[in-house]
Amino acid sequence: MVIATNQWIAIAAVSLGISQIALNMKNVYEKDDVSSYSVNYVLAGILSSTLWLTYQYRIGANYSAAYTSIFLVSQIYILQRLLSKLKTKSPTN
Repeated sequence: MVIATNQWIAIAAVSLGISQIALNMKNVYEKDDVSSYSVNYVLAGILSSTLWLTYQYRIGANYSAAYTSIFLVSQIYILQRLLSKLKTKSPTN
């Protein structure tokens, strides 16, 4: 019974976290506003998520690894939008 309770806690935590990520991504997608992010900030997040994902995978923390993977994908999307915005702002030669 304890294992089942722990699994439900993990499922609830991951579900809430994914909901937060989805709402944040919806906001970035609909408004196309990444002004609150910097390239260095997002790259640091991607590096951190990659390290955490590697660690979680190696120890078998599957719920955490799934959550971290989704967060990593959202960070890569934000980086893509950020770089796209910077590219359009820079003067062309």
